[in-house]
Amino acid sequence: MAWLWRETERSGGLADEEEAQAAPPVRNDSNRPNYRMARGAWSHRDFRLLLAGSAAVGFIQPMQFLTQIFWIQDQYPDRDVLYVGLVAASRGSAMLLFGLIGGAFADRFERRQVLMGCQLASLVIGAGVATLMIVEPLGQANIAVLLALTFLASGTMAVDQPARTAATPAIVGMQDLPSAITWQMVAQQVTFPLALPLVGFLNSFLAPGTVYLLTLTAWIAILPLIALLRFRSVGTANRSISMLGNIREGLAYTRRDATIFGVIGLVVVLQVLGMPGPATLGPVWMRNVLGLSTTQFGFMAMTWGLGTFAASFFYVWRKDLPGRGTTLCVAVFVFGACAALFAHSRLVPLTALANFGLGFAMVSTMVSSSTIVQKTVSEEMRGRVMGLFPLAMGLSMLGGLPASIAGQVYGLPVVFPVLAWATVGVTAFIIFARPSLRAVGRRPVLEPAPAAGG
Repeated sequence: MAWLWRETERSGGLADEEEAQAAPPVRNDSNRPNYRMARGAWSHRDFRLLLAGSAAVGFIQPMQFLTQIFWIQDQYPDRDVLYVGLVAASRGSAMLLFGLIGGAFADRFERRQVLMGCQLASLVIGAGVATLMIVEPLGQANIAVLLALTFLASGTMAVDQPARTAATPAIVGMQDLPSAITWQMVAQQVTFPLALPLVGFLNSFLAPGTVYLLTLTAWIAILPLIALLRFRSVGTANRSISMLGNIREGLAYTRRDATIFGVIGLVVVLQVLGMPGPATLGPVWMRNVLGLSTTQFGFMAMTWGLGTFAASFFYVWRKDLPGRGTTLCVAVFVFGACAALFAHSRLVPLTALANFGLGFAMVSTMVSSSTIVQKTVSEEMRGRVMGLFPLAMGLSMLGGLPASIAGQVYGLPVVFPVLAWATVGVTAFIIFARPSLRAVGRRPVLEPAPAAGG
């Protein structure tokens, strides 16, 4: 494990000068104070600040997305399925493009400065969306402006995410990395069950534009939290070549590493085949197929949030599970099975149970995949490989467009089961075709795959 600590220290592993002076020359369990061993990632000041910011973002993002959907349903009731798919495609295409660029940014520049720039841009773009919803200056053409602003907002998020995840080892070190990944997921998901019923309640008596404007107050907390960060983490990518060359290096590195390539493959299956149904078009399904009101939808959607909440704390308790390949394989398979149950159910309690399982399996997938990749990837390639996660999310959102078009033509009750069973089938194929993926975590990983030219 010594190489892991050297990579962490080269990228600014200690958060600030005071901590650097107090830390022993060699970091290991025997030299660390007992209270720090007990608290894990929580013992790092900058991690606590970053965690608070992640919680605020995790609270706001679902509120903004669902408020956009409610606005579309109010303004374009005859084309809501198609336009919701276009919004998802706009978000997806931006994450697809900027995920790779964001990974290269994270490996070339100071990651703390990238985070601040992204959040300032998010605030400005969010103000534009709120203004559009409230003023409605272009009539029926407002949807085109909304799609453009959604593209920019998602692109900003795609740049932010690789910098955030690539900076985590520099803040907490490799010893506390599994704990940090799990707590980051907790911070995002613990607010989810609160955000969903709240957004349904607010949209039941306030205009969507007003609700969206209210969400922007979160940046009163987000920006100061980022400004208080003191860690230093500068990417170590080869700056003698272009950013496009860095991106090609990252893709080639991912393809060579069997473990990382298999993990990304399962994540892509979940995002591309599994998510467009219950996640992207789920709000339309619950209102049009199940006949739920806006408020009832909020409480139904809360069951997904409760599943994510339960999974997040489960992995805080079972810290040994996220690094295992079997955990990832089971999680993606369970997601597909719950998606199939969701697609065939017309009973509200059964749909709520399936929604809970979807949330639990989704968090299990993301915690496990992130832990395995972060422990396997070399520091030089960390940002670019982590940038593939928002890219997979972009593919998911982009997949919402053909799903919505098919739903508009053939009906959602036809499209949802096809997507769900495809998820089950492809996941089963990958699990049995790659036995080495199931073996991850059962034996130590001695060293990461070499970078290009290494």
